[in-house]
This record gives sequence, C-alpha cells and structure tokens, in this order.
Amino acid sequence: MPTPCKLSECWAKTDPVSGKPALTVRDHCLIVGAVAEAVKRLLPAACQTLVQSGAVTLAAAHDIGKITPGFQLKARPHWDFPNAKGGDSYQGNHSIVSQAYLASLDSVRVGRRPFDWVLAAGGHHGKYWASEGGFYRKIDEDGLTWPPVLRDELLQELEAVFGKLPSHDIPKGSIVHWLTGFITFSDWIGSDTRWFPLSSGGPLADRETPAAVRENAAKAIADLGWHQREVHPHRDFSALFPSVESPRPLQSTLIAAMDAPGLYIVEAPMGVGKTEAALAACYRRWREGEERGLYFALPTQLTSNRIHTRVGGFLKNVVSDSVIASLVHGNAWMNPDRIVEISPTIADEEDAAKLCEWYASGRKSLLAPFGSGTIDQAIMSCLPVKHSALRLFALSGKMVIIDEVHSYDPYTSVLVDRTVKWLIDVGCSVIVLSATLASSRRKSLVAAVGAAESGTPTAYPLITKVAKGSPHAESISVTGDDLSSTEVTIERVASSSDEIWQKIAAAAESGACVVVIRNTVKLAQDTYRQLKSRCRDQGITFGLIHSRFPQFQRDENEKSWMEKLGKTGDSRPQGCILVATQVVEQSVDIDADLLVTDLAPVDLILQRLGRLHRHPRSRPAGFETPRGIVLMPQVDWTAPEIEIKSALGPSAWVYPPFSLYLAARVISELPQNTISLPRDIRDLVEKSSEVPETLESGAAIFREHLDQETRKMLNTARMLDVFNSATYDDKEGARTRWNNQPTALLVLLRQPFHAASTHLDFCNDERITFQQGSYGPFNYPLALALHRNAIRIPRYLVRHLKEQPAWLGKHCSDAVLAIVPADTTACELIGSPETPPYLLDYHPETGLSHTRNPAAQFPPSFESEDDGWF
Repeated sequence: MPTPCKLSECWAKTDPVSGKPALTVRDHCLIVGAVAEAVKRLLPAACQTLVQSGAVTLAAAHDIGKITPGFQLKARPHWDFPNAKGGDSYQGNHSIVSQAYLASLDSVRVGRRPFDWVLAAGGHHGKYWASEGGFYRKIDEDGLTWPPVLRDELLQELEAVFGKLPSHDIPKGSIVHWLTGFITFSDWIGSDTRWFPLSSGGPLADRETPAAVRENAAKAIADLGWHQREVHPHRDFSALFPSVESPRPLQSTLIAAMDAPGLYIVEAPMGVGKTEAALAACYRRWREGEERGLYFALPTQLTSNRIHTRVGGFLKNVVSDSVIASLVHGNAWMNPDRIVEISPTIADEEDAAKLCEWYASGRKSLLAPFGSGTIDQAIMSCLPVKHSALRLFALSGKMVIIDEVHSYDPYTSVLVDRTVKWLIDVGCSVIVLSATLASSRRKSLVAAVGAAESGTPTAYPLITKVAKGSPHAESISVTGDDLSSTEVTIERVASSSDEIWQKIAAAAESGACVVVIRNTVKLAQDTYRQLKSRCRDQGITFGLIHSRFPQFQRDENEKSWMEKLGKTGDSRPQGCILVATQVVEQSVDIDADLLVTDLAPVDLILQRLGRLHRHPRSRPAGFETPRGIVLMPQVDWTAPEIEIKSALGPSAWVYPPFSLYLAARVISELPQNTISLPRDIRDLVEKSSEVPETLESGAAIFREHLDQETRKMLNTARMLDVFNSATYDDKEGARTRWNNQPTALLVLLRQPFHAASTHLDFCNDERITFQQGSYGPFNYPLALALHRNAIRIPRYLVRHLKEQPAWLGKHCSDAVLAIVPADTTACELIGSPETPPYLLDYHPETGLSHTRNPAAQFPPSFESEDDGWF
C-alpha cells in the first residue's frame, strides 16, 4: 500500500472487476485536456468564441479534486495511508473538492470572490454546488499536507501542457453553463475505455504523454463523427424536397430572410408548408452561416416520432458527411429507427453499429449532429435537472426549430423563452413555428432575446426576425402566397342535444369522413359507443384514437388512420367516423369532410379546423364546402361556481373555465356563423384574449382563479435556476410541464404468472422468457414488451396496490401489472386488495376505462382527483 507522497500514486479510475486502481489522476486529467483541445478545434464556428483562453486547462483540471483522502480511500484495501481515518471522515465528493481548490487560488479571484467559471469544474457530474456552500467551501483534510501540494503539482503540469487557467471572469449564466457541458462532454469521451483503456495490470503509475493522449483524443472525436455536419452546396428547393417543384411564397420569404443568426418567428396557417420552410431556411444557414446541425422540437413524443421520419428524409437529400440523426425523448429507445445513419460511408459495419449504439444511449442522443424530439429535452438545457449543461452544449451551434409554440401554458412558455435566449447565447439560430400565436406571446419571445417590436403587426402570415444582438424586431409580410380564404361554416349545437349524433351518423351514411374531437378520453369512448350503436348496420368504418390504449395498439390505430385519412387518399373509406381526443389536434395530416369538436380555447379550435378539407379532393355530395360543428355547453355564467363547472362538464378539468367562457363568446359572435381561413386567424386569436369590461359574476370568479394560477405558474418558472435551485432528476416532463399529475404504467398480461414462471404472455400475443428477481441481467426484449403493452394512467387509480415483483421495476419504472384474459375485459390487478377502490376494464376496441367500486370506501381526497380524469 503506497504512502501518498507522489502524484503518480493517486488514482482516478479503478478496474471494474478487481476494484484495484488502474489509472492515475494525472493521466486522466491529461486525457480529458487533450479531448477538450480536440473538441474545441472542431466546434461549429458559431461556438468558437464561447471557449475563452484557459477553458481547456479548466477541463483538464476537472478531477483535480480526486487528490483528497476522502476520494482516495474509496479504493481500500488497495489504497491506504498510515493513520488514515475512516473514509467518511473526509469530504469524498471530488467535484466539490475540485471547485473549492480552484476557488482558493489567488489567480482566479477578484478580491475575496472566486471567478464564477469555477462552478463549471464542480458541475461536471451533473449538478452545481453553489447552493450547498460548495462555492466558498474550505475542504477539511485534517491538516494533511500532501493533498494541496500534489494538487498544486498537477495544476502546474497541466498549465505547462495546455496553458494557464482563464484569467477573466465569466458571469454566471448561459456561458458558464455551456462551459460545464463542454467539460462534461470531454470527460465522458476521456473516460471511455474504447479509446482510453485502463491499465491491464501492474502497479499504479503515470503512463501517458501529451503527444499520445492528443493522438488518441483526435481518433476518438473522428470515430464519433460528432463534428461531421457538412451539407451539399447549391441544392435548389426541389432537390431538398423532391416531391415539390418550387417553393411557395412563405417558404421563399423565410429563406430570403435568413441572412443572419438570430430568432425567426413564423406565423402561418395550417398545411401551408411551415415545416419545409423551416428546414430549407436551415439549409441556407448551413451553407452561408456558422451554425451546424439541427434539433427539431415538438410538444409531444407522438409528433416527435412523426417529424423524425420527415427530417431523416430531408437530411438524406442535403447532408454530405456520414452523420447520425437521433430521436430524442423519454421513450425514444422503443423506436427501432431512433438512430438513423445519413449518407453512410463507414466501411466497417461493426464500427457503424457501435457508433449508433453510442448515440442511442441515455443522455448522449442529443449530442448527435442532427436530431428531433420533444421540446422538453431542449427546455431541460436551462433547468436545474441532472446534466442540463450537457444538453445546452449538445444543442449549441445548431439550428433549432420549435414547432407549435402556441400550445404551452404560461409556466412552460416562460421556460421556452429562457431556452430560446440561452440557445441564441450559445451560437444557435432558432425558428419558431405557429399557426395561432397571440401577439402577446410573440412579444414575449422577442423580449426574451433583448429586442422589441415596433407597434403590433397585424399581417398574417408574418415572419418576425430578430438578428442576434439587435434591439429591434423586423416584421416581414408574406405576399403573393396562395392563401385565398376558405369559408368554413360553423354550426353550434348544444353538447347535451341528441341531435348531434344523428347529424354525424347521417353524414357518414352519405359517404363523408367525419372526425369528432372530444376533450377527454371518457367522452371519446362514450361518443364512439353512441355512434357505433346508431350506425351498426350501415357498413361505416369506425375508429377511436386516444391515450388509454396500450402503446402497441396506439401505434397501430394512429398509423392506420393516418393512411386512411392522409394526403394520398388511396385507402380513404366511403363513409367513416373517427373519434379522437387532442392527439389529432395538431401536427397530424388528417383530412376530414366534416369536423365536430368540443368547445375549447379558440386557438385549439382553429387547430382542429385545420384537419378539415386539408387537401384538394372530390368530396361527397353535401360536403363540398367545409363545415365544423362546435358542441356548446349550456352554461349560466351567473350561477354558483360548482354549477358552472357541472355545466361545462369534464372540459372544465382540462381547460380553465374562463378560457372556455372567452371561447364561447368568440364562437357565438361569429359573423354569419363563418370563419374565413386563414384570413380570420389573427383576429380570432386576439379576440379570444380580450376580456369584456363587464363580466357575469361566475365568469369573474373564474377569471380571478385563472389570474391567480397564471401568477403562480410565472413565479414558479422564474424561480428555477440552474446554479442555485435544487437539482432534480432529468425525467422528461418532471419540471418542464406545470403540475404534472403523478402517473403509473399499467402493463397488460394475458396469463397469470407465479414465482416459478419463466415467461410472460402479453396482451399483444408476445411471449417473453425472463429471469425473476431484481439481480438478473437486464432483459431488453422484456423491457420493450412491458412498455409496448403499457397504458399510462393516473397514479391514484393504483396507489392502493401492494408491492410489485422485484424484476418489474428494473425493466419498467412506475409500473404495475394487470391480468386481462382473452375472454373478459376486467383487469385483475396484481397486489390488489379484495375490495379495490377502482375497477378497471380493458376492451381492445375502446381501450381502458375505470369506475368507482361501489363496495369500497372512498377517502374524500379521491373525489376531486377522479373528476379530473373523466
């Protein structure tokens, strides 16, 4: 056992099998410094100014805090020193020691205050220590003299190889956060034994030289292809999108406007090619600007999956390098096409497979040069969640497209604004897309990047351009586009009326394709049953799409109906009824002859109307002109609060009642009961936010409720700080959405299992062999089958269950098991008491439903919770 008096006797990594020290701190720091050098050289030009002089040395010194007894004693009995106390007697968190040591240096202080960039060294394992005293903390090492002496010795060598530490401060904010991500990325590559293997045996010793680690670092970056983002020059629009002959005016206008980095907000109707406009604009910036790479962000995993395929097709037409395009969201691992190799030129198929595997794992997928996924993944780059800094680094220098930006509540909107600002700070250009953006929301986005509009532009379509660093927003109108308005007749029908069902049935019987959008799953299920019972013998095609089907069935249902009601019309039914929830509201190419919708906020009604007569085609007699039916609840807004909620029904638990009040006013006051699309979009969206001077008593109460909730959302979002707030797990949706209700995954099995079982039979007829117990190997096919046969439900429906099998949590977190034999619809919950509070039924045609068990006693707290999930 060594007595620590030499730098070469301090270890950084141990052998994973023997536990013996296998790499010195000095060698590891040299390796990471060399990787940081290589990364710096290959950063997109838009990011080069972010790496100030000395940043590479800071990256190299990130683990200098491992030279401390609290860390070194973790390798006992292979490492010890005389008279050492127990390991818990010393600070063992090397990140804190690294930060505190650097903060103590006279060269990195202004007076008594350390430079803020020392936080980047302490934060390289995914969280900052400023909120826990780490910034100024002095490390108690029981008076030992060797740790500070050896840290000084190592820093002196690192500065001799890589240069001095930064001599100027970087104020806490996006750039320090980016620098943390830069260090983390360099450390991850420098810790990968594929390029930097550990010692295979023998005593611990320094073995690396600067020349050797630089050679290996260059190879590692080259193998990853992280920097390969180049595109073919001189491709015209038809080469980018072979199915399109020439760009539409909206697309041409945006491409022409993209002559500088910055923020671009595109407001244009549904179905006019905003996606293609944004992608073509990215291509111009790649050719002429300093940005490289892409991240396309959407509101949901479903819409992300769809855009991933479209983006992959586009990239194959423009990218000249061999690169990786990744799908990035919490369930992307279930998609077999989540990693796509573009322009494959890798000779060795095994190397290509390993490369795809590297980007497919966990947090690394956002590091791929090109990607698409949820907005949550981008928002987490500026939230206090684990490894948010790595996300900001991964996005830096890219073109970032944010679609459907109107769809977020005030809480998430604040986070989107912050994300847009930080992305532009770190070399991105951001394109924001929306069909129904309120002017107040546009002003907020513009203000987030330090600019202001001149007046309130009223043109539609509209492109708002804020060049990076400019205090002024430029408003660009789109002229000459084929945006001749379509008159949509709006019919208001009482939601309680029986008349509507007859109208829908008659439309389908006459050959029309009818889409009915309800605000909750239960409403959709009830509507489906009602309509099917009325049309049982008419040969009409029926469909139901909502979120309470197992994932495999959701995928099948959605794919089938996208084909039936999509653009081509090859399999379009002669008379059909598709009942759905909000999952078909936006970013979905569904074309209806007749649309029926629940009352919803006006911008969402307009989005739903975007599914109506979406493509030119011959329509059935009586449906040659577009018509939408809005189901209107009959509400007395002077009634008590509880009566108003009852009249609004389940929609009051989905949307703020005051938003429904404003929407009802706008829909009821439509001139001639028509909406002219797209001409009326701007006016209707603005009217929906205008509050009348005089309000009915009930409406006034709900306005105050909404104002209070909005203030709470805004304050909560603004208080989240990456440096000073507590760090949360980076689970998608955990901090990016407001008041996320706890949920669980209900996994459906066909057959019971017992302690001796070696296989599971799933609802989709899969049979998976597995090993019970929590210590068996991870079984990927089992994990995939569990998730594909799972339905996400409110946690309160199953919180009465006893402990689930140990192997389940390892393969599917937050999951519970239910047995649903083929000859019944009742779900038998594993671990349920004899009298469960809820009874769950699953039918393959209508999905999962639940009812209260009349034999069970309900605590009062269950009442309001259950009402929220009709």
